[in-house]
Amino acid sequence: MPEPIEVTTVIAGRDVLAGRIHRTRATGSFTYDDDYLRNRAAFALAPALGLHRGAFPLSVANPFSDSAPDTWGRKVLNRAAGRTLDEISLLLGVSDESRQGATRFWTDGVARADEHGVPPEAELSELLRVADQVERNERDIDNVAVRRLFRATGSLGGARPKANVRLGTELWLAKFPKPQGDHWNKMAWEAAMLELMGRVGITVPTHTTTQITVDGEQRTVLLLKRFDRSDTGTRIPYISAMTALESADGDGGDWVDLVDVARLNGADTRELWRRALFGAAVGNLDDHLRNHGFLRRGNDWQLSPAFDVNPEPRGDGDEHQLALGGESTVTVEALRQRDALQLFGVRVAEADSYAGEVRSALADAGTRAAANGADPRSVAVMESRIASAMEAL
Repeated sequence: MPEPIEVTTVIAGRDVLAGRIHRTRATGSFTYDDDYLRNRAAFALAPALGLHRGAFPLSVANPFSDSAPDTWGRKVLNRAAGRTLDEISLLLGVSDESRQGATRFWTDGVARADEHGVPPEAELSELLRVADQVERNERDIDNVAVRRLFRATGSLGGARPKANVRLGTELWLAKFPKPQGDHWNKMAWEAAMLELMGRVGITVPTHTTTQITVDGEQRTVLLLKRFDRSDTGTRIPYISAMTALESADGDGGDWVDLVDVARLNGADTRELWRRALFGAAVGNLDDHLRNHGFLRRGNDWQLSPAFDVNPEPRGDGDEHQLALGGESTVTVEALRQRDALQLFGVRVAEADSYAGEVRSALADAGTRAAANGADPRSVAVMESRIASAMEAL
């Protein structure tokens, strides 16, 4: 029988043994350590892992899924391994240094997959080149380069190519443009959205863009400082909204449920409404539960900075991943209705004032996208979206 995997988290800035994973053939179970259960500062690692004795099966709705690779990471790790790996192998194969949140996995006192460091910013062009090859599913890719890319990829979610890099001593996330399928400069537009959200009272990560030349083509890379690390590099516990709601990938979500879990944990539901309104205005349709999260602050789970907010060109209907009261067409008008405002705890006068702030900020959207690397065609793609957003507000 395989040795149990020790699981730690961070309490008061220190790694603390929380429990152990007992691995079976393809999955496993988790049990809390008795000393952890006796610790007054202990907290449940996930809602599905209540603070009590007994074994928790690691099922499809894996409570450790935020610590495991998502779509892009799985693609890279399976490519590096030359086979399709099981869930536990994927979870334990992630680079310890860049693993999301504060949950870590150990064998005999040694962190799993910690033998290689995060690459420096200077390697961005090489990481982007290999990411392009993986995204195109090329057959002839240097295996060492693929493994280096996976070590940099870590457990951060999403399908977009990405890698962790060091800027000085700090851990940052680099989001890459796709070699095919990006019909406008999505990284420049995501950077612009973060800038504007920051102006209107939405917490966002520290970020910047850089232009990288690969095979003679200039590409925009979005760099975001990891918000699950303190200024001194200490890990901060993190769970996605998917984990908080005990959901699985592909499950539908609803703002009603997200507001409930946020309020239960002492998070700011009024800021959650601001995020919902901004996302509805700009057509951030891919707003699924993995794209919202919570950081452990004291004894509460507070909203993490907003991330993965991407505008879509104006279409025939804004079908969001995250519904509002069962309706997937989430609009500015719906979010300003009294029942929606009551749900989020927002006053009508506050909502009216805030809509005006967002309208004013969006007037600068095209200029900010261009400043982050968008060419005139990429700016023009969003003109009708931004115009309709300003009209709706």
